[in-house]
Amino acid sequence: VAWALNYKKVDYKQVLISRVEPRPERRPLDGGYRRTPIVQIGNHTYCDTKSIFAELERRFPEPSFYPTGPHGEPTESLVKSFGRWLDSALFMSLVTQLPADALDDAFLKDRGEFLKRDLDRATLKSKAPFLRPALKAELELLQTFVAERSENGDKWVLGTDALSLLDLHVAMSTWFASGLVGNDWVKENFGVLNNHLGKTLAYVKAEEATSKVAIEAKEAIEIAKKEELEVVEAKHDGSLPIQLGTTVSVIPTDTGVVPSVGNLVYSTTEETIIEHKDNEYGTTVYIHFPVIGYIVVPVQN
Repeated sequence: VAWALNYKKVDYKQVLISRVEPRPERRPLDGGYRRTPIVQIGNHTYCDTKSIFAELERRFPEPSFYPTGPHGEPTESLVKSFGRWLDSALFMSLVTQLPADALDDAFLKDRGEFLKRDLDRATLKSKAPFLRPALKAELELLQTFVAERSENGDKWVLGTDALSLLDLHVAMSTWFASGLVGNDWVKENFGVLNNHLGKTLAYVKAEEATSKVAIEAKEAIEIAKKEELEVVEAKHDGSLPIQLGTTVSVIPTDTGVVPSVGNLVYSTTEETIIEHKDNEYGTTVYIHFPVIGYIVVPVQN
């Protein structure tokens, strides 16, 4: 997300949070949402990169995440579809290579709850070598896709002169693989992806993220209280069989399966928005979610 903000030339501040739960001072902003990062704009919080990137593109359309393809074709649907694979199947292959010996018990317990699996250190270590071929196969598929379109690195992933959001997705997957399996393994087996990662990091000035102003969580809460913006238009397209105003839980369907609770104020096939009130902090926050990858259900009293 920081790379995307840099690419859009959007100034921002960051809140550094604990690596593991609990994160009580984030709850007024996310209603219970477990994943990281989130993006806060006033008293609106955007959860999941799908929602975050959609809002950044809406607010800051230039430069676009979806440049015109080499033959004049639109690229948004391809970028979103391909990104879905990278964020789901490839991500789950990557986490099989977590370096168990380098992680403490609290982290393993936290991520086990997040991934809905028991991250036993001994089991992780024993399975990792046998799961690595599947990861390698997926990365080979990704590398072939990039190599076929980028003209040996002269173009971006879609064969475009301008970077697209798919470049950020691909670069993040390569960066993650380097951190989990090692730079040497990535360089030896995936030279095209490694070169693309270096090109992308330089282009989006990734190192600038470390120099951004960091604020405390309480400051972010105060921003939500002072910079209140209403939902522009309450809308329901009829696809979700729940009336606006109903108290609902919004729950991811894959990982981080923890409900975010609030009143439903907006529902289309593109976006779900809930209004979340926190009496302890005196906040009213509108929390945005994508529809893909989530289930919305009424809260039973």
